[in-house]
Amino acid sequence: MALLVSAAPTAPTAAAGTEAEAFRYVALGDSVAAGIGAGSPAAEASSCYLDEEPGTRVPNSTLSYPHRVAKALGATLVDRSYCGASSTAARTQATAVTRTTDLVTVQAGSNDFGFSSPLTFCYLWNPPRTGACNERINAVTRKYQDVLPARIEKLFDRIDQRKGAGTQVVVVGYPHVVQAESTPLCFADGAWPDSTHQALRRAAGALNAVLAAKARAHGYDFVDPAASFRNHESCGDPAWVNGIRPFSRQVESFHPNATGQQALGWLVWQYAKP
Repeated sequence: MALLVSAAPTAPTAAAGTEAEAFRYVALGDSVAAGIGAGSPAAEASSCYLDEEPGTRVPNSTLSYPHRVAKALGATLVDRSYCGASSTAARTQATAVTRTTDLVTVQAGSNDFGFSSPLTFCYLWNPPRTGACNERINAVTRKYQDVLPARIEKLFDRIDQRKGAGTQVVVVGYPHVVQAESTPLCFADGAWPDSTHQALRRAAGALNAVLAAKARAHGYDFVDPAASFRNHESCGDPAWVNGIRPFSRQVESFHPNATGQQALGWLVWQYAKP
């Protein structure tokens, strides 16, 4: 994994000139694709909104994996991802995809069923209400399995309708945010018991399984970051995922940090490189 991290910033850059300038890359997705939690800038907010009434969202990070991949490829980036986007919202983002787009990355689905609400409940009440916490997580997992496939199908159909024959589409999965077992003396993961850790990992596994299956059906590449992030979750050493953040930056909780985004960029680049 040290090799993975060190390789990302030294990935070959596409040669300067007309060909490099013409390479078009469109990034679709949610807060993970937007780099929330990686800094540059820090997301100084308790939710995806700096000001919810006018709809002012926290800005995307320049350290996100789409920015890293674009730089490595010498590509022109159209970044349509934003914090809080669902798979339905990503269908609207996909209007940026055209016949001349060379690369599309898409990472969506985690927000479709309000996953932040169970996490907030677990933070406030687990323990002692571990059973109720786990059931809220499990309810989202069931929706990932039963409801999400049709939504992802519609999203991928939209991309198919707009892209060209030579457009490469890379679907990016989600890393686990906690280890399989709780870690003594580390409270970044909420100090939740093992059963909650395992419930969270099942949820991520179900989400990634849907994305992987739909990616295969559409002939897209799928990036599964789970193995690369093993032992680098929120209480890992070193951690590539933020733990629970204070209220002023709560939106960054359980999102990849700058190193995690670097790792995601390297994984995506393995598929997108010339």
